[in-house]
Amino acid sequence: MKKFIQYVKLTATLFLIIGLFSEIFAIGSLFSRPRFSSEEYSKMWIKSINATIDIQDQISVTHIDQTFFNEMNQSVESIFIFPLPENAMITELVYWVNGTRFVAEIRERQDAINAYNEKLRQWLDPALLEYLGDNLFRLSIVPINPLSEVRTEITYVEPLKYDLGTVNYKFLLNTLELSSKPLETVSVNINAKSQFNYKRFDSPTHSNSSATRIEKLADNHYSFFYGDENFYPDKDLVLEFETIRDNVNFNVLTYTPTQQDSMGEDSFFSLWIIPPDSLDDEEIIPKNIVFTADISSSMEGERISQVKEALNYFLDKLNPADKFNIVTFGTFTDKFKDDLVNADELTIGQARDFILQMYALGLTNIDDALTVSLQHSFLDTTSNNLIFLTDGEPTWGETNLDSIKSHVQQNNKNDVRIFSFGVGESISKTLLNDISTENHGYAKFITSDDSIALVVNNHFTRISKPVLTDVEIDFGGLNSWDQYPKNIGDLFWGSQITQLGLYNNSGNFDVTLKGKIRGNPVEYKQTINFTDTLGGHRFVPRLWAKTKIDHILNLIKVYGESDELIDQIIDLSLRFQILTPYTAFYSDPDVTKVETDENNIPNEFILEQNYPNPFNPETTINYTIPENRGTSHIILKIYNALGEIVRVLVDKEKSPGKYSVIWNGKDMKGKDVPSGVYFYTLKVGDFYQVRKMVLMR
Repeated sequence: MKKFIQYVKLTATLFLIIGLFSEIFAIGSLFSRPRFSSEEYSKMWIKSINATIDIQDQISVTHIDQTFFNEMNQSVESIFIFPLPENAMITELVYWVNGTRFVAEIRERQDAINAYNEKLRQWLDPALLEYLGDNLFRLSIVPINPLSEVRTEITYVEPLKYDLGTVNYKFLLNTLELSSKPLETVSVNINAKSQFNYKRFDSPTHSNSSATRIEKLADNHYSFFYGDENFYPDKDLVLEFETIRDNVNFNVLTYTPTQQDSMGEDSFFSLWIIPPDSLDDEEIIPKNIVFTADISSSMEGERISQVKEALNYFLDKLNPADKFNIVTFGTFTDKFKDDLVNADELTIGQARDFILQMYALGLTNIDDALTVSLQHSFLDTTSNNLIFLTDGEPTWGETNLDSIKSHVQQNNKNDVRIFSFGVGESISKTLLNDISTENHGYAKFITSDDSIALVVNNHFTRISKPVLTDVEIDFGGLNSWDQYPKNIGDLFWGSQITQLGLYNNSGNFDVTLKGKIRGNPVEYKQTINFTDTLGGHRFVPRLWAKTKIDHILNLIKVYGESDELIDQIIDLSLRFQILTPYTAFYSDPDVTKVETDENNIPNEFILEQNYPNPFNPETTINYTIPENRGTSHIILKIYNALGEIVRVLVDKEKSPGKYSVIWNGKDMKGKDVPSGVYFYTLKVGDFYQVRKMVLMR
């Protein structure tokens, strides 16, 4: 881990050298310099960007095809830096260099780095994609010929954010600071479907024009296309949509693996539960809510002004049945009132006077602020909430983070939901995330350029109408387990509940959402079909695996690294092809290569006998996709004599052509397999073929 942190710091230093920080990157930028030189990296011309996006309900699958051009008259080495949205995960990396297409595979991180460095010493052309933290990635490519193109293809899956009834998809399109010349072409093609009819489907950034077309294909099906040429895209593309909801809606997507998927025999599900668009007053739960604001010296200026704006908005959103208080802290803690008070007109007016007189001064006493805030008279028949906002780490009073978290647990005797907001960079994200998630809330982090008032106000709008507390989901007779997230929070108007898990039986089951309204138990029930038919929505298993990986990473934050936890992450990463801090995408030009010659393509699938056979240490497997079949999902696997999967060589969508894959006699973890008989299989739709080979060490 220490080496990994040092590596990230070196990459950050590189960002400073080239004068660009991660937050201004758009879809990606390629930086290059002459090989064997110590010159600074220069940005390379982005010739074209073509993106295709499929959206099913709240899941998007984005494929970005990006072409660069090396304008230098000499061979160069390059790094491709790009961010992804917060919850996105890469599922495929392809790159084209000097006319050849390479497909990357997931490996253990150190194994991939070692292989990459070995190829560099041989002056060959591998590629290495690494996770740098905060969903920022670096692809290293060597070499690139003079006056030639470099093309990257990246596919990622993203669960889209649902907020206040609206689902938001954002494509990071802004290339204004990233390309040495205007783009020749750019296109974004989106196909969106939903189980429920759309109420609204539009783009606040790219509305209908001569370059943009939004088309309604059905009540639950829209298409979006944007295209332009010879210009710099100067803003990101945002798509927003809402669906019609009359009651508590249950949305379910499933996937049952085939034998060739290497995911086991159990089925996967993803469930979203969403409240209706409108609520009667009697459905709204009274709130007890304390707003605790950092007013230490570092909040001086614009920050304290925005906090005051957020507090006034907070007062605006209070309902007559609510009770509230305001706590401020620096070196010491101050309160608007001694305890919770009614949200009547007189008290709210007094609170505005209290806010007006606030000013920034003092150190940061987080422990005392949380202790005082949790000692209010919260009740078990109300929705109890603590809004905690700070821009710093603890500098006064108790400063040990573990002790602060322990004090929070001791003082939170009334099931208070803690929502934390961290402002700027000088904060303890781990502390804020832990005290929130451990107390049924969440943490949000506000950059220096973001509006504190806007971010916090959006949260107030969400929790102003709590719908259900003490939420549970009963799946009836469904045999379900390994569900994530582990803790389910309250259900608020404008928010939703998500649950992912495994199951091994099928049929129609009564799924029941249980909770309390004003302390009284309520239930919402819907009959849902959980199928065991092979196939379905292929991204669901990866969403489940990504959520489980995130859960294990949080355990590592709390308990530290252990071989058991790291091995779980690596196993999930390799099985589901998800990039993590412990793995990397690696492309070896001697192992995975797609031939560019597409002449004389047969009109049927062909899996050829490997050559040489027997072999040591590697062998080549050739296969062909016929021209008349179009793009096909190819699965090519290696099995041992016991029928156990040894290696997945190909699990990708591929166009017609002749392909070659080299197997180097290693398993999925990069370890040498023993001598013996092995079988390789090609699965494409209904086509399935098996051949035998022999490894002799």
